[in-house]
Amino acid sequence: MNVRTRQGKIERLKKHSKKSVVIIGGGINGIGLFRELSLQGVDVLLVEQSDYCSAASSAPSRMIHGGLRYMENGEFALVKESLHERNLLLNNARHYVFPLPTTIPIFSWVDGVLATTLKFFGLNEKPSKRGALIIKLGLSFYDFFTRGRTTMPKHRFHSKKETFKKWSFFNKNAVCSATYYDAWISFPERLGMELVTDAEEASDSAIALNYARLLRSDGQKLVIKDTLTEEEICIEPDLVVNATGAWIDNTNRNFDKSTDFIGGTKGSHLIVRNDDLYRATGDGMVYFENAEGRVCILFPYMGNVLVGSTDLPVSSPDGVHCTPEEEHYILESLKYIFPAIEITPEQVLYRFSGVRPLPSSNTSTTGQISRNHSCQVLPADHDRTFPIFSLVGGKWTTFRAFGEQVADRTLSELGLSRTTSTENIAIGGGKGFPETVFERKQWLKKISEQCRCSEQRAEALLARYGTHALHLADYLADKSNQPLDSHQDYSTGEIRFLIEKEQVECLTDLILRRTSLAISGDLNLDIIRELNGQMADIKQWNHEQQEVEFGNALSYLEQYHGVDYKTLSERSLKFSSCVTDKVSTPDLVETFVH
Repeated sequence: MNVRTRQGKIERLKKHSKKSVVIIGGGINGIGLFRELSLQGVDVLLVEQSDYCSAASSAPSRMIHGGLRYMENGEFALVKESLHERNLLLNNARHYVFPLPTTIPIFSWVDGVLATTLKFFGLNEKPSKRGALIIKLGLSFYDFFTRGRTTMPKHRFHSKKETFKKWSFFNKNAVCSATYYDAWISFPERLGMELVTDAEEASDSAIALNYARLLRSDGQKLVIKDTLTEEEICIEPDLVVNATGAWIDNTNRNFDKSTDFIGGTKGSHLIVRNDDLYRATGDGMVYFENAEGRVCILFPYMGNVLVGSTDLPVSSPDGVHCTPEEEHYILESLKYIFPAIEITPEQVLYRFSGVRPLPSSNTSTTGQISRNHSCQVLPADHDRTFPIFSLVGGKWTTFRAFGEQVADRTLSELGLSRTTSTENIAIGGGKGFPETVFERKQWLKKISEQCRCSEQRAEALLARYGTHALHLADYLADKSNQPLDSHQDYSTGEIRFLIEKEQVECLTDLILRRTSLAISGDLNLDIIRELNGQMADIKQWNHEQQEVEFGNALSYLEQYHGVDYKTLSERSLKFSSCVTDKVSTPDLVETFVH
């Protein structure tokens, strides 16, 4: 039996039930730590009750940033760390992480001086307006923290005339604007999957299982349930890491421990297709305050515009979704900065929401809750033979630093030492990614020849998988491969590769996380049917299983992303008419294959 298949991993765990570390939770915090420990040769198991990066880690703003706003809370160390990690990701994940010019429209020169000073000393919790002076101070610190360690330009201010020449849609009350640089990530869920793959390939003793849930513990063993087969596995850990994010306190109750570590807040975002709004971004991010002083963002994303976000306290992380009230709030915020742009409800293509695993706090304003990360330790005692490390906070930008810090504490607990630094280790398809125009052309030629496809198609594969596109090319070498009937930008062989090689277990894994079909707004009913058919063939589902997966996917899209059956059907009709009107099927195949 192949030890890297799901069943192969389960059989290994049955035969070797002792594990040095068991990580519960396959979000970016758990995955980052999993990779750190694997690269140190630690015998580590990662279990995730759903799919990797399927909760808060699938709902970020798609920004890789230093946290300009965190300085108001006095979190300068976090900003410095975030900027350092941002720069590392720009190098280590250059296939997915890119510089992002960010412009702030400014509506006064001196507003917010007193309010920001009071906020810095904890004497004011309410959101407040920020004038040019405060913004200049913050951006100067930003540049100072990255001096000599980044290739991105320093910030600059634009006069009112310069501002409206480039950003003509801005509210006419703006007195000036400022532009600085951060970064954005194109495929966070795919980067998470690559981290899992890298970790498993680095060490035979590193095992990751999605759809595996902690059932209970007797203080010595953990009972893990494979939710796909209902099979139970007993594991004896030396140390347990609770990386379940907003569910940390719930998970600790499985160990008969009552904790109050988490005070998470809900953040919702929209994907909008509006030509005026797209042009209004000026090919970068707009970082602005709404009427109440709350910071909002929007930037171009996959041909649409990503807009966010909210920051609301929640009593439970279960079932969170973007509500109509949140959607209205976000769109009203847009009206404040872009009063001349009208956005209709049908232009909102996709909604997503997650709960930030922030530390428990007594503050009355969510913006004042610390964005820093920490590891809370429950020591072993007479009822439990292993300590529990709970990972509080964390975000996509700092996952490596957080993982490194917790890994060092874990190694110390196990009596081991670090052997490898991950600071300069490229991730997944970022390994050997072409840096120059010449190198890129060589890569595109290589992919094009191996996949027998056009250079345009090779460009899409390089953007989607980085240098791992060659792994796909090798896989496709002796297999039939045609564009999907329902979406010509993906192929039958490519989808099969994802299902077989990337631990795809459910239809939603494929449409929400291994591909960008859902968040791009391209998903329609025909695509879901076609992909479900491929899943059924590969997974050998019977008709009933296939129908259940189809229904589950439709229900999930409607409940959590506001994409209902009617919308998906209308998109299918629109796609069919476009194909009929614009290009014949042979032409599409010719574009795909030489």
